Amino acid sequence: GGERRYQYELFTSCEPCAMCLGATLWSGVTRLVCGATKADASAIGFDEGPVFEESYKHLEEAGIEVTRRVLQKEAAAVLENYGKIGVIYNAR
Repeated sequence: GGERRYQYELFTSCEPCAMCLGATLWSGVTRLVCGATKADASAIGFDEGPVFEESYKHLEEAGIEVTRRVLQKEAAAVLENYGKIGVIYNAR
């Protein structure tokens, strides 16, 4: 690839699953900002599958700025509330 013409930022309530990390790489996003952690999502029953630190390193090496745990407690509280009232699509 050539130089990116536009700058896209993706803000997420939680760290992405493996499939979403791959989509981020291909999407043209130049910055990824995450709130809650994979552990926070797992605590309410989500099973997002394996995601490794190397996945985030790969994004950074591809030129994507990654910031994690932004307002983590608040984001985890939103997830926890969702776990009480929402449907978890892949609950164990």
